[in-house]
Amino acid sequence: MEEASKPGRRPRAAPIAESLAKLIGQQIADGVYRPGDKLPTESAIMQAYGVSRTVVREALSKLQAGGLVETLHGVGTFVL
Repeated sequence: MEEASKPGRRPRAAPIAESLAKLIGQQIADGVYRPGDKLPTESAIMQAYGVSRTVVREALSKLQAGGLVETLHGVGTFVL
């Protein structure tokens, strides 16, 4: 039995983070966020999508690895 399917265990954040990354990536592709735009704060994304900070950070990390965004510590995350 997989860890995530055992009673009392919460599913891992990875699938949720991947979905969030795809959603934000699609918003970038659709022009909702354009190059140079600053994405909403982690807190704003958490509230808007009802996810944890861990999920948001993992999603932003996936977007950064894909070359869609750049995170500047203490400043924010910007679309490339």
